[in-house]
Amino acid sequence: MKIDSLTSLFGQQARFDNGNARVEEISADELSSTPAETASAIYREDDPVLPSSHGLYDVRAVINTNIESPEAMTARYNRVQELFGFEIGERAADLELGYLSGVESLSATLKSKDWGFSIQEGELTVLEGSDPLTDGERDRITDSLKRAGVDFAAQSVADAVIEKIELDRGPNGLSRSIGRFDVNQSNFADVVDLRSFMADYQPGGKYARGLVDPYDIEGRYFGAGTGIMDQVVDKAEERFIYTGR
Repeated sequence: MKIDSLTSLFGQQARFDNGNARVEEISADELSSTPAETASAIYREDDPVLPSSHGLYDVRAVINTNIESPEAMTARYNRVQELFGFEIGERAADLELGYLSGVESLSATLKSKDWGFSIQEGELTVLEGSDPLTDGERDRITDSLKRAGVDFAAQSVADAVIEKIELDRGPNGLSRSIGRFDVNQSNFADVVDLRSFMADYQPGGKYARGLVDPYDIEGRYFGAGTGIMDQVVDKAEERFIYTGR
């Protein structure tokens, strides 16, 4: 039997050796240098510095303030999927109906020009493409679309897109996926061209090929979150990217 663990802690003391059994004498002064109690503490994960785990502090636990309950995570995930797969498409179908009504009053020449539109801070915004627009043409497009309620339909689409992106970030406000991009009410028109988005879902368009009934508007926009997110990835700034493990 060996009972010599105190040797390494307090240095060489008077030693009594009886075969493999060793006993050391330690003075009262030397014992008093060891604290009688150890204070324990709980620290949050985002505290700038954690104290040493020895000395006067014993770190009992670290609280992760970004932990999400399984129920909350499931609800958030389900809502993201609902927006991406269905709701953005349903709102886009309403947007197309309003758009088709609004452009009826425009001349064929103006319809065929390369321009787009979006919504920014609640206001319909006409986007100039490769064809220049006069102030009068811009005003005619804006007025025609507003009379058809396109501004409200466009805002509805933007709300769904922004909600989906923000929900993807989770409780810590960061994401490895689409939530890493900065899309909000102030910059939506800088990121998303809704006319271009709808063109991708027209019969024969990028996302409307091979459908049984390409003229079924709601059917064409099923999973329309894909088309919007393509523009987000191309144009939006990555400001909320998660780089941890």
